[in-house]
Amino acid sequence: MKSTVRLAVVSAICLILFGGCAIFFRNLMFGGVAATYEEAEPNRSEYHDKWISYEAVACLGMFAEGEESYSFIPVGHEYYYLIWMEDGSIMPLSVSKKADREYLDALTEATYDYIDGSTRMIEMEPRTFTGTVSSLDSDVVKYYKEALTYLEISEADGWVIRDTHLDCSKTRASYLLLIGAVLMIPVIGIVSTVVNLKKEKKKKENPEMDYLPR
Repeated sequence: MKSTVRLAVVSAICLILFGGCAIFFRNLMFGGVAATYEEAEPNRSEYHDKWISYEAVACLGMFAEGEESYSFIPVGHEYYYLIWMEDGSIMPLSVSKKADREYLDALTEATYDYIDGSTRMIEMEPRTFTGTVSSLDSDVVKYYKEALTYLEISEADGWVIRDTHLDCSKTRASYLLLIGAVLMIPVIGIVSTVVNLKKEKKKKENPEMDYLPR
């Protein structure tokens, strides 16, 4: 009887976790792009759980590297870049995929060729990035400010410096994997309980098993 109750409790926990994850991540799992970065940045709190897009046209380089994590579980590396926006402002954007890093590194070179006068325009096609908006972690903010100081970019000189971070290191699939990992815990509990139930049933059908060595 105890095992039956345990099974019911674990099953209920599993359903609650699945329902909670589905509600919390519903926009990130099933929703499309809700807004552009320019639209979302002034109202960050309204878009924190929605997909946001931005078309990168210029980049001033990588300024920090950190660990990418899901629910405090490190799963890879995240690379932060200074994006020079079309309106002349600066924004932080992070990626994790090798292809995204290679594009931003190449865009950085093309941007400095333009700044140095080697080219009359930035000779790379813009690329649209999709991610979520958030504030930068405190340790990353330090590197953000140091990079801006090094490049002599300041609001006193007329620059607009944005602190809303566009995190493009996560994908729809990564959130599905996260939910799967969370649900594995109660699923393991259910499997263990079912196995115990079968053992108890077998013992009742074969009382002599109680005398067998364990």
